Amino acid sequence: MSWIAVGISAASFLSGAASSESAAKSSRKQARIKSDYLTQQMAKADESLAALEPVKESKLKVAEASYLQDIGDLSAQTGQSKEDLQGQFQSMIQKSGLATSGSANVKASQMWKRIGSSFGRGQQGLMGRLGEKMGAVEEWYESEKARVGSERIRMEHEKKLADAEGSSKTVGEKAWSAVTLGIG
Repeated sequence: MSWIAVGISAASFLSGAASSESAAKSSRKQARIKSDYLTQQMAKADESLAALEPVKESKLKVAEASYLQDIGDLSAQTGQSKEDLQGQFQSMIQKSGLATSGSANVKASQMWKRIGSSFGRGQQGLMGRLGEKMGAVEEWYESEKARVGSERIRMEHEKKLADAEGSSKTVGEKAWSAVTLGIG
């Protein structure tokens, strides 16, 4: 084999190695960009999770305000005091077990649905509607919390993969580093 052929082979090898090195660097850079993006998206998911509780509380207050308005209307129609009607409602909540739901393994949406289905007409109909509204709010909250939490877990997994891709070196890169550093 002639020195020219060896020189061409060596030049071809070095050109291929440089091209491979460049592609690997580009791939690692893309993985780091993806990792940074996922970090930002996970922070947004955390913000969304934190924002759910105040929105839920706001929706519950709207349902309660609607109930109080309806109780005021019923009070005017029946002549019963609002306080008596509200006291009866609180008693019914106690009987349903909602007041102790913190110690029970029952979702709040299920408790409110039980209240909603327990009452029929008049004052009890108002309580039933309140229970349905509160149940719908709790169900929305539980569903959104699960959805955002699941999305965050997916992003964490993708970020781990991107981090691994962004920091790994190929066999060629390790060999090239050894050659350029005079190791080996």
